[in-house]
Order: sequence, then C-alpha cells, then structure tokens
Amino acid sequence: MQPYTFITDFERTENSDVLHAVLGRALIIATRFDAICKTTAVELKLKRECIYKSIMTDEDYENYTCKILKEYSNLAKSIKSIDLPDDISVILRNARIARNSVAHDLTKGFMGCLDNKIDKNELIREVSELVMNIAYGDIAISLTISLLNHEPVPNAEFISSYKDRIVRWVVET
Repeated sequence: MQPYTFITDFERTENSDVLHAVLGRALIIATRFDAICKTTAVELKLKRECIYKSIMTDEDYENYTCKILKEYSNLAKSIKSIDLPDDISVILRNARIARNSVAHDLTKGFMGCLDNKIDKNELIREVSELVMNIAYGDIAISLTISLLNHEPVPNAEFISSYKDRIVRWVVET
C-alpha cells in the first residue's frame, strides 16, 4: 500500500489531456501578463532614474538591475508602480486577480485523470472568464508599452478581436 500523500493516478485519456492542455495554455497567458507588467515597471524605473547602461560599468548596471527586479518581483507592486489612471489600474488589478487565480488556485485538487473528477463545461467557463480578465489586462499593458516606446498602436478592430482570440486559443479543444 502506498502512502496517501503520493500521486497514484497517472491515467491519461484524450479528454483529460485536452483539459490539461487548456490549463497549461491558461497558465502561459497568466505568466505572460505577469512578465510584461514586471518588465514594464523595471523599465520605467530605469527611465525615471535616468540610469543608462552607457554611464555605468556592466557589473554596476547588472547589480542595479537585479536590485530593481527583486523590488518588482510582486505583480501588485509592479502594477502600482506603473502609475496609470484609475480606470486602467482597475483593469490591471482585475487581470492580476485572475492571473493569481490561474497560477495559484484554479488547479487545486486536480490530479491525474480529470474525466470523472470535474465538470468540463464548468472548468471551461471558469477558465474563459479568468483568461478574458487577463486578456483585458494584457491589452492595457501592451498599449501602455506601445505608447511608452512610441510604437504604432493597433487599430480598434485588432484590439476588439484580440481578447477573443486569446480566450479561443486557451479554451478551444
């Protein structure tokens, strides 16, 4: 007899693999949102403080960048430091909450073959809702980055379909 703390269900079915793939793609979108927010916060801090690699030694610049990366290792702190208007901050806050749900809560208790353990339709609904919130945050931070970098902003048609394309990519099986 195996101790109950070890995983014993290693059965894989086509349906279970599909659900695991949906969860994996949701995690990819959540991770992307986290990374671009943190990177933006770091870049803005470097620009605000006028710290440029050309005026520092490579070692000093690397040490300073590592210090800032540690300072913004928390998503909430990164988003707050970007200091956007309240309506955009709300979108980013909702995306952060959805990201945290995907990264920390969504799969609690999931193990092995999911066929008889969860309601597929309910899982897809929940993942769709979370990913939609992350997609709105992705749009907000991506547009912010484009504006900060003086890059062209996509047209309204692209923006309005972007969130739907993300959700479909994640949940379509």
